Amino acid sequence: MKNRYDLTQGNILRQLLLVSLPVMGTSLVQMAYNLTDLFWLGRYSTEAVSSAGFGGYFTWLGVAVILLARIGTEVRIAQKTGSADRASAQEYAVTGVQLIVILGFLYGVLLYFFPHFWLSFFNIEEALVYQGAVDYLTIIAFGIIFYSLNPVLASTIIGTGNTLTPFLISASGLVINMILDPLFILTFNWGVKGAAIATVLAQFFVTLFFFLYFFTSSSALLYRVRYFKKMDGEKAKDILRLGLPSAIQSAFFTFIAMAVSRIIVRESGQLLAQVTAAQKIGSQLESLSWLISGGIATALGAFVGQNVGAKKYQRVFQGVRYGLLSMSVYGVLVTIFLFFGAHSLYHIFLPNDPAAVDIGTDYLKILSLSQTFMIIEAIIGGAFNGFGRTVPQSITSIVFNAARIPMALLLVQWLGINGIWWAISLSSIFKGIVLWLWFKISVPEKELIASELNPTIY
Repeated sequence: MKNRYDLTQGNILRQLLLVSLPVMGTSLVQMAYNLTDLFWLGRYSTEAVSSAGFGGYFTWLGVAVILLARIGTEVRIAQKTGSADRASAQEYAVTGVQLIVILGFLYGVLLYFFPHFWLSFFNIEEALVYQGAVDYLTIIAFGIIFYSLNPVLASTIIGTGNTLTPFLISASGLVINMILDPLFILTFNWGVKGAAIATVLAQFFVTLFFFLYFFTSSSALLYRVRYFKKMDGEKAKDILRLGLPSAIQSAFFTFIAMAVSRIIVRESGQLLAQVTAAQKIGSQLESLSWLISGGIATALGAFVGQNVGAKKYQRVFQGVRYGLLSMSVYGVLVTIFLFFGAHSLYHIFLPNDPAAVDIGTDYLKILSLSQTFMIIEAIIGGAFNGFGRTVPQSITSIVFNAARIPMALLLVQWLGINGIWWAISLSSIFKGIVLWLWFKISVPEKELIASELNPTIY
């Protein structure tokens, strides 16, 4: 497998699969990474899982910081690669790294010095859960710079069509995390602190491996480049402009999730640890859909970006159709797996807490119904990103995620905690349908293909 894929020629399905499979593997690594933490924390205590869940909202919020630099960097690298402009692609890569270092450092400082301020939003009354969340967030703040930097470093490689290298480097972090988790959480008896320390160390080594690759691989865009130079202001603005809608979408999504979590805290009563632990584990099990589809969307964005840059629009739309069809089938299979395997899956992570297992089983069955629609949203979002259009997915996400709050407040009155799960699932269904319709209506497929076939006319 080469270090740079030309996605503008050759068999479309084969090209898309070659790029997609390593991205899927990278996504599975991320899923396994999170589930490893939860597996060992669940054997420590339900409260530890709950604490990591509350603290984890702020690494989730950090995704918005990452997207500010990652989306624009990846899109522009893909387009410049498609038009055979390596020099510009390299300049965008360096600028993207410079941006994320600054943004990640500032965000880490805010988390480290003000953990109580951030966590006060949830009104957590259970002292053990609250203190564990403070400990987790404080430690994670030390490593947020690596957590932020790694996806952008990966994007400088993915934008050229090479998705295998980021997968291998990310997998190394998983191996390190799998070794450290049981050691720190159970053997050293550090609990939630151990999970946070293991995560920081694993992310640090991933960053180190990325830079070793850039130092030794002459085909990499960042091969022995100068990072400490004046930032290209115009390229920085361009990257931020492309990334801002997705960053706003991600931040807004996290704030909505936090608001829903606050409703959960209010409604859980004495079962706070069980309910929040069930939600934390369930959201990671769901990542069978959203991490995989997000990875495929990343690959599709690179594919679409290169072919848009080369003005090969027939390939663009064929690639989108292949992505939608294959991942929709996958979504149906995931729905079946999560619905019928819910109880058994929760028993693996919380073997000593039957109440949490029962709550989680309901959560996973309800959320399983929206998995295919979540996948459609991600795939169409990747297609929009490849065109350099990041606004449609952001607007769709913001509107329907915001709808979760009134829906949850209404449905919880009739269905209890399950009403909150239904609000999340229904909003995901609407997002997938609306974004697909938006793409079909707003992207002039026939006109773009005609312009390719008859360039002298258009």
